[in-house]
Amino acid sequence: MKKEVFWWIIAVFMCCLIFYFTGTQASTGSHTQQIIEKLTGLSPDKAETINFYFRKATHLTAFGFLGICFFMALKKKAFLAWEITTIYAATDEYHQSFVPGRTASFKDVIIDSCGCIIAILIVRYFQEKRTKKE
Repeated sequence: MKKEVFWWIIAVFMCCLIFYFTGTQASTGSHTQQIIEKLTGLSPDKAETINFYFRKATHLTAFGFLGICFFMALKKKAFLAWEITTIYAATDEYHQSFVPGRTASFKDVIIDSCGCIIAILIVRYFQEKRTKKE
């Protein structure tokens, strides 16, 4: 199987996974905060802060990985991979607006987009470093 096909399969799987999790009420901020409170015994105020950073880190990571998948699937066309990832992030936020207990956030689209850019830049850095060694 060609490498690009493998990466397309992973990218589509990631899109489905993101769609599933953002479509469930179990993924709401209040639900994840309750889990943090129960697991750590933190006060609601402290758990809220941890929850905020955890949720934003999840956005960066998930869409960073999705961006890498598109980057590799598109034969390392960084700008196109970023565009597709950002468009998907925007459509996913729109999708969330229809889920009870969830809201759409333009700020999350920006975070998702930044996660994609950061991840692609990291991959490109290591690819260039490896190429210079050869």
